[in-house]
Amino acid sequence: MMTVPTITTPRLLLRPFTLGDLHPLFKILQEPGIFKYFPRPGPPPLEKVERIIREQLTQYEQFGFGQWAVEAREKPGLIGWCGLNRLPNTNEDEVAYLLSQPVRGQGYATEGAQASLDFGFETIGLKRIIALVHPENAASRRVAEKIGMTLLDRKFYWGMECLRFEKFRPE
Repeated sequence: MMTVPTITTPRLLLRPFTLGDLHPLFKILQEPGIFKYFPRPGPPPLEKVERIIREQLTQYEQFGFGQWAVEAREKPGLIGWCGLNRLPNTNEDEVAYLLSQPVRGQGYATEGAQASLDFGFETIGLKRIIALVHPENAASRRVAEKIGMTLLDRKFYWGMECLRFEKFRPE
């Protein structure tokens, strides 16, 4: 099993989640509208947030990657998540990100997503990474495009139509 590293970018710290992140993550996930483009809108209860963190700990062990807890380097404290997921019942690996609303629009999602792609391609050796974007989520679509992903198709995931972007490991 590979230890999931902490990644430092110019402005972010991407570190493995711990159960100590439970209450800060719960607080972020209670923000109004945070799940606007998710298949099950509405804030999750505390028990579900704990399951989300435990699922990441399992992904770390199984695949050597998962979502990282994201902090801004100049102001420590959880601001969201960013990283890679192995999609259930597929052989596809997804880059995903979710940031607290007060820190959106500052390029953090792009910076974290690029670091996640670099890790997936260079460290893990993934050949292809996708991004799933709600068709109405213009900001997330811009992030996918800025990190060099191209629109592949529309596909249903979790009972919701998504734009599926992809990027292949550079040769």
